[in-house]
Amino acid sequence: MKYKCPCCGNKTLDEKPTGTYDICDICWWEDDPVQFRDHNFSGGANVVSLNQARKNFKKYGISNLKHKKNK
Repeated sequence: MKYKCPCCGNKTLDEKPTGTYDICDICWWEDDPVQFRDHNFSGGANVVSLNQARKNFKKYGISNLKHKKNK
């Protein structure tokens, strides 16, 4: 069973969020428990906040532009 990514919404995570540090194969978001609780927190596993990552995904198809080369 796959679980929904908190950033892109696709069912790509092997474990149920939060805090698994599983990485989405589509948007490259890393499941971070701090960022899951506070969607505006910048830093932690992803550098950008969850809210910013969602905006990035809608516009660019990736959570953090530094990962664009991986797409």
